[in-house]
Amino acid sequence: MKLLLNAVVYQSIWFIAILGGSRYLWCGLVLLGLHFIISSKRKADALLLFCLLIMGLVIDGLLKYSGFFSFNNDQFPLPLWLLLIWMAFAILPHHSLYWLKGRPLLSALLGAVGGPLAYWAGVRLGAASFGFSLTFSLTLLAVVWALVLPVSMRLAQLTDFSSGPIASPETD
Repeated sequence: MKLLLNAVVYQSIWFIAILGGSRYLWCGLVLLGLHFIISSKRKADALLLFCLLIMGLVIDGLLKYSGFFSFNNDQFPLPLWLLLIWMAFAILPHHSLYWLKGRPLLSALLGAVGGPLAYWAGVRLGAASFGFSLTFSLTLLAVVWALVLPVSMRLAQLTDFSSGPIASPETD
C-alpha cells in the first residue's frame, strides 16, 4: 500500500507542478512533507533528494540555457515548480522504484522511455516548449534519461544504509 501511495504522491506533485506552476508550489510541498512523515527511510530519502535536486539543477539548467526548452513564467535558474518535480522524483527510488536498484539496463530502458514522455506531456500541457524539433527533443531526452535513471538508482543504493547493497521495499 505504501508503494502505491508513494507513486500517487509523485504523480500528484507532477500534475500540481505542471498545471499550477509555482502558484501551487505549497500543495506539492505539503504532499512531499506527508511522504516524509510516513516514510521509514527519511534519511535516505532526504540525502537522495539533495543529490537529485542538484542533478536536476545541472541537467535542466544546461538544457534551458542551451535553448533546448523554455518555460512559461520563467524563473532563475529554473522554475520552482520544475525543482519540485525533481524533489518528488527523488522520493521514488527507495520506494515504488526500489525494484530497479541493481538493474542498470532496465533502469536505462525505463528512463529512455519515461523521461521523454514526462517532458513531452509537460510541453503538451503548456508548462514549457521545446526549442528544437519534437524528434530531436525526444531523442536527446531519451539519451539523457537513459543515464539519469540508472545514476539515480545507484545513488539510491549509496544513500540507503538500512540494508545491504540492494534494499528491500518498505513493508505495508
